[in-house]
Amino acid sequence: MLFKVNSNTAENAFAIREVERQNVPYTDSSKRFYEVSRDFSKQYAHIYSARLNTYRNILGPIIKKKWSDRYKILKLCELREKGTTCVIIGTLFKLQKLKPSILKELSDQLEIIPQAPRTHFVHDSDSLVLEDELQRIKLVGESIDIHQVVTGVVCGLLGSEDEDGIFTIKDVCWAGSSIQKALPKLSADRYIVLVSGLNASNTADNMFSMHLFLEWLAGLSGTSEYQEEVSKIVRVIVAGGVFAYHSTQTGVNEAEFVSSVELMDTFAATVSGVTPLDLMPSSKDPTGIMLPQKPFHYCLFPKAVEYKSFNRVSNPYECDIGGFTCLGTSGEPIKDIMRYSKVNNSLEAMKKTLQWRHLAPTCPDTIPCTPCTDTDPFIIYNCPAIYFCGNSEEFSTEIYKGDAGQQTRIVCVPNFCDTKTIALINLSNLECYSMKLALN
Repeated sequence: MLFKVNSNTAENAFAIREVERQNVPYTDSSKRFYEVSRDFSKQYAHIYSARLNTYRNILGPIIKKKWSDRYKILKLCELREKGTTCVIIGTLFKLQKLKPSILKELSDQLEIIPQAPRTHFVHDSDSLVLEDELQRIKLVGESIDIHQVVTGVVCGLLGSEDEDGIFTIKDVCWAGSSIQKALPKLSADRYIVLVSGLNASNTADNMFSMHLFLEWLAGLSGTSEYQEEVSKIVRVIVAGGVFAYHSTQTGVNEAEFVSSVELMDTFAATVSGVTPLDLMPSSKDPTGIMLPQKPFHYCLFPKAVEYKSFNRVSNPYECDIGGFTCLGTSGEPIKDIMRYSKVNNSLEAMKKTLQWRHLAPTCPDTIPCTPCTDTDPFIIYNCPAIYFCGNSEEFSTEIYKGDAGQQTRIVCVPNFCDTKTIALINLSNLECYSMKLALN
């Protein structure tokens, strides 16, 4: 066993060093992700319809505030007077030449010359249309940069339809950040640790750093200054990439997978004996690939589930920690936005999702998603104080400010297996910094 511990190891270590742990109230707010409808007999039109209906209610007051009552808000079927300026609300759809299509591949398979796999699907010929429940209309105008948006975003557009049935955009209205509850004032420092991409199936390269992380978290290493900081950690969130197992031509390597499960169970039990732990899945972990992903099955963690401080949570994940709303994903929606646009870094993509008020606009178009029928679970109903994205290439962070004074600490959590880096957020002032657990 790579981590040799028992259920009392962490507690004994803390008793010896007399490290007093701090606690803050916690609530799991991910009910909408756990209880999402999973009726696979339904089509995906339902989630788009639910999304559009919700955003009509959201955008109505925002449009009125931005453009007053000077322009009528019309549905696409109500566009009759050519050249008359009005407002339309709908879902953006990008027509992309390079977008993968299995139907196109099948129809052209006898003529296709093998090409290198693409990681980005943006082309200068890409164009935009706006859709509602009944029809769509082609969009032109410089108010929207085609390469800075993706399919699935709902917005309000000010403009007019010409004789050719093309809508010329004069201005655009995004939903913007949602309402944010007042942030509490803490009298002392309290830290949340964010880590992702532990990749237990590839332990040879990162085992030393994982051991170092556990020792640091338990207060068994580092200076007295570090140990005092560790005592103020109130929660650890693992944002996906827990196993990240690899497949062979015949399937998953069984021995490798069993070994990684045992490793992560011991790791989770060790951390949970020290501080509360939330474990999120990702697209490379042994759980359903469709978003929202359900928590890991309890049978994968026979030791860790003995701890009340161990939580198997969904992806996306939302919670309240000491009065601070914390929201994040394991990174799939953010990476997908960058594939289908010219948004070239995770931080900018995360800002876009807050501006659009949606966690995963490309669901279900290019990200596997449960065919939800009544609601769209990915709408951001409450502006988070902390918004994170796991499995990023590098650590980056910034404070995002909304139009109504909202403040959100955005954090791109780097892949631990590659960078040996974790992120810490201080709840008392929302300051964030990274820490590398390696020899160099």
